[in-house]
Amino acid sequence: MVEITPELPCADAPSPLTTVLQQLRSATAARHLALEARLPLTHSRLDLDTYTRIIKAYYGFHLPLQQAMERFLAPQAIDPARQKIPALIKDLHALGLSDTQIHALPRCSALPAIDSIAELLGVMYVMEGATLGGQVLRRIIADRLGVDADSGGEFLDVYGRDTGRLWKAFLKQLAEFDTPLHNAEVVQAGCATFDCFQTWLEQAGVLNDA
Repeated sequence: MVEITPELPCADAPSPLTTVLQQLRSATAARHLALEARLPLTHSRLDLDTYTRIIKAYYGFHLPLQQAMERFLAPQAIDPARQKIPALIKDLHALGLSDTQIHALPRCSALPAIDSIAELLGVMYVMEGATLGGQVLRRIIADRLGVDADSGGEFLDVYGRDTGRLWKAFLKQLAEFDTPLHNAEVVQAGCATFDCFQTWLEQAGVLNDA
C-alpha cells in the first residue's frame, strides 16, 4: 500500500438507532469527498490522456472486484443488469486499446474482503452509489472532451435509464438486511472499499495531490 492521506476512522459501533444506510452515509462521507476532490474527472485541466488512464485504472479495479463478487455468489451470478466490465472494455477499445493491451492492464489485488452478505452489501453500496455520480460526470466529460457512449464514455452511464431503478432495488435489499447484529460489518466493508479504491488509484498515478 502506498502512502496516501491518513486513513479516516470508521465507526466500529454504529448507533442502533440509525438505519444501516444512514450509518454508511455518515461513515463514508469524508472518504467520498476526499476521493472526489482528488479525482481529475471534474477538473478544468482534464485531457483525453488523463481520462484514458483513469478508465484503465477503473478497469483494473472493477474486474477483479467483480470476479471476487462472483466467487462469493457462486453458483449464482451477478445480476446481468449490473455488469460493468463490458462497458469498460467498450470504452477502452474506443480509446484506442486492443484486446491484448486490455488483457495486460494491471489489476488490483488489495481488494475489500467479501466473505459474507454484510460485506457484499457494504462493497455494493460504494460501487453502486458511484453509478449515480456517473450521470453528472457523463455530461462533464461530453462537454469537455467530446466523449460520449460510443467514444469512451459508456461506463459513466453504465446503467442508462435503469440507474434509478437499480439503485432503489439495492436500497431495498440493504433495508431488508438491516440489523444491529451485522450493520457494523456492512459499514466496515463500505469504508474498506473506499480505502482500497483510493489506494489503487493512487498507485495508478491518476489522483491529484491531496
